[in-house]
Amino acid sequence: MIRVLHVHTLPVISGSGINTFLSMRGMDKATYDVELACAPEGRLIDLVESHGMRVWPIRNLVQSLNPVKDLAALLDLTVFLLKHRYHIVHTHNSKAGFIGRLAGKLASIPVVIHTVHGFAFHDQEPLWKRKLLLNLERLASRWCDRMIFISQPLIDWGLREGVVNAKKVVKIYSGIELDRFRPASKKEEAFLKKKWGIKPQEPVVGIVSKLWNGKGHSVLIHAFEKVIRDAGNARLMIVGEGYLQKDLERLVSKKGLEGKVLFTGFQMNVRDIMACFDVAILPSFFEGMGRVLLEAMAMKKPVVGSRVGGIPELIEDGVNGFLVDPGNIDQLAAAILRILKDRGLAKKMGAAGRKKIQDKFSADYMVASIDRVYSELLAKKGIRNADR
Repeated sequence: MIRVLHVHTLPVISGSGINTFLSMRGMDKATYDVELACAPEGRLIDLVESHGMRVWPIRNLVQSLNPVKDLAALLDLTVFLLKHRYHIVHTHNSKAGFIGRLAGKLASIPVVIHTVHGFAFHDQEPLWKRKLLLNLERLASRWCDRMIFISQPLIDWGLREGVVNAKKVVKIYSGIELDRFRPASKKEEAFLKKKWGIKPQEPVVGIVSKLWNGKGHSVLIHAFEKVIRDAGNARLMIVGEGYLQKDLERLVSKKGLEGKVLFTGFQMNVRDIMACFDVAILPSFFEGMGRVLLEAMAMKKPVVGSRVGGIPELIEDGVNGFLVDPGNIDQLAAAILRILKDRGLAKKMGAAGRKKIQDKFSADYMVASIDRVYSELLAKKGIRNADR
């Protein structure tokens, strides 16, 4: 049995969290014994454990830079790896990626793999922090056998910044469950809208994302203010939870949009909430790929996203949605209005989106690709039928 430990920073249901969960769940249980290590207490832990997989809490693992806690987390994880002896350590996120890769090296783990969901040294961080994080990424790239990137723009970015050796790069798109995100019928859409107090004729602009900095929620609210000048019966659904919620609610109140904007909080059944959308938005300032766009595309929803990170690899401008410059309120409002006003265009875009993702963006394809990486590296290390 091949023992695999995934290391993820926070136990939250997010793009990288769902990617990690699907990567774990999909592996052949006759071959792999897969476990997760992450910060304690969160919905990702509940999800993983509900599918019979073990979770190990790393008490000092935190998202922000914290030299004392970071060192403690490194020591805790290294001792843990020395004690439990895994064959593969597979890390995710910048913080868990640095600590996990270094701990894997210190504990002499045979195979160490890191998945890049995005880089922390983006333009929204101050210069000193960007330089520090950039140098830490360059250092950590030496401590792994492969780096899995979820989009081509991330690969290009990593190569430009010298944070990865080209020989270690493999591209595996973050996959989704195509059967789960099946398109809804008009009758089902109307039923689900009614549950949220939305009339069938009211077009819905929707975003599914953590309410954190960098996702562009305030930009969307400003753009939506412009949208309702031309589409007065439109509604905005903001799906997710996070530390920005109170600020966003205050902005909605300031704009006089209380009756038009609905904060749903965290929703586990993303498919049913997306069924209410007429257009799905992701106006991020930085993004590894934006898997919520994939989920919307699977449901035949037209999409609008920022021209950042891996989003342009998903959205073909004018084909399955529109690309806009990050932070550009006017562009975002215009793109939304064009879709809401032209139902024929919206339908055509939705069909193009579903067609685009049916092959390389499925969870099954992702898992099979990761399995091939595991098998290749284990064979190089002479590990074929390892015991527990």
